[in-house]
Amino acid sequence: MITLWDEHLFWLEMLQDHAYFVRDALSPAETEYVNIAQQFIGLYGDLLADLRTIPRTANYNDQVMIEFSRKVWPVAKSYFDFEGTLQALRIDNKVNLNLSPTYLNGTLSENQEYLRLLSYMAEGREPVRLSAAEIMDLWLEDQLGHAVLFENMLDPIEVGALTVSQGFKSRFQLFIVQNHHLKNYLRVKQPGFARQQEFIYEVGKTTLEMNQYIKSMVEKYKENTLLNKTNLRFLEHHFPETCYFLTHLSYYEPRLQAQVRNCSLTKPSFK
Repeated sequence: MITLWDEHLFWLEMLQDHAYFVRDALSPAETEYVNIAQQFIGLYGDLLADLRTIPRTANYNDQVMIEFSRKVWPVAKSYFDFEGTLQALRIDNKVNLNLSPTYLNGTLSENQEYLRLLSYMAEGREPVRLSAAEIMDLWLEDQLGHAVLFENMLDPIEVGALTVSQGFKSRFQLFIVQNHHLKNYLRVKQPGFARQQEFIYEVGKTTLEMNQYIKSMVEKYKENTLLNKTNLRFLEHHFPETCYFLTHLSYYEPRLQAQVRNCSLTKPSFK
């Protein structure tokens, strides 16, 4: 169960990370966009500071939380529009940005989900929960993206780590195809039919397995025993998103609940 306060904390930290990643991936020559990304980093920092003045027990119908959600909305929407602009430019090779259009598909989809939640929160209402299939649509793409990004950031001599990353990439690609078909079966079956439940459990186990693997790689990073081209913030961004995904997945598959009960929605080194 994720509280409203933790929901905001998770999304604001994740979107701030996205702004860091855009800033760091832009050429210094792209002065205008670098400055905009830096402004969003600051805006998200201000919102996080505001959140910490609100009681953790505040609920959806508390005025202080309604007002906070209304304050967050224009920042999150403006950042969504900013990344959308960069994506359009990147597709046509009109911006010097070391991120792919498909990478930005993932971050835009996540931002869009927060905007969906905010549309309820700003009215003092609890958001409608995503179905298991909808959760998969959003977060399987994210997990696949993490596997791809992890593979891409490794030095070519890290053959063992590359092989493991490629294995996870293949498994999540298969899960996306399976989810597409399982979702179509809902035209004739009720949600929670046996094969869908087994699929949810398979995805959860694989996600936990990859999470443990990336934890071991982060330890190697900290010990300077993994050659790579990334930074700690980028690596640890994986953990809160995985916790969020698994927590929502465990609502539909109780066999996962014990394994995700104590996971963290914040990055270990950036609390």
